[in-house]
Amino acid sequence: MKKLLLILLICLGIYAVVTQWNDVQLVDENWSASSKAMILYNAHTGEVLYEENSKKSLPIASMTKLMTQYIVLNTIKNGTISWETTYQPSPTVLDMAQFASAAKLGMKANESYTVRELFTAMTVISANDAALALAEIVAGTEDEFVAIMNEQARAFKLKKTVFYNPHGLDGNYLGRGDDQNNLASAHDMAIIADRLIATHPEVLEFASMTHFMSNEGMKMWNTNLLLPGMRMQMDGIDGLKTGYTDAAGSCFTGSGVFNGERVISVLIGVEEVEGNSSDPRFHVTREMVERFVK
Repeated sequence: MKKLLLILLICLGIYAVVTQWNDVQLVDENWSASSKAMILYNAHTGEVLYEENSKKSLPIASMTKLMTQYIVLNTIKNGTISWETTYQPSPTVLDMAQFASAAKLGMKANESYTVRELFTAMTVISANDAALALAEIVAGTEDEFVAIMNEQARAFKLKKTVFYNPHGLDGNYLGRGDDQNNLASAHDMAIIADRLIATHPEVLEFASMTHFMSNEGMKMWNTNLLLPGMRMQMDGIDGLKTGYTDAAGSCFTGSGVFNGERVISVLIGVEEVEGNSSDPRFHVTREMVERFVK
């Protein structure tokens, strides 16, 4: 009996050491799709309702645009630019036409676009050229804007976040190398979303739009399928930002009001299910909210 107990203690000790070395975490497998990282956060109380690998720094794709929104709205608030400030696309922005698979507004040379039009396109359809255009309006160049993004991340005390561009496209896709992917943890993304909504609640007016009409009269639909009026609508949801790249996988930062309290969810790297890379992130968001909030 003593020998058996000794063996058991040794095995437990080995398990503890291996667990520590490999940072093993218990994974809840009861979701309809797995995710590299996830968090559910009550913005009203500051309570983390659920998390899994939420402190791991990962590529974040177009969820990057939440920080871009924050900085643009700051600049409007301080009066440096307005919603009606106009912009003619630079050669750098027009050059984005070469990235065929990236979401774009499709701006044309010698045409003018207002900040409102660009912000709407960036928010609703995740237009990458619009995000770059807004960066140039605010800071003059992409590099200067990215410096502001990283300065703001430090001000938020985000330890797992670094930005290389204002839109979230992979470094490799842009020809800059995979060491230039925008990175953040799910926890950091929840903080960015929380600060964005708390400081600039008007962002939800744009994020909750199911569609908008382009200058050319084309109806362009929101990528957030959980919004009221969309195919996978969920009562209470009013934002916030989807994302997808090869490096990041399928991502979603969601926001909504349930039982009178705002809740923010973040999913990074959600797996495809039967070849579908879009819907699983919305299914899992709904599952998290229904399990831990409703």
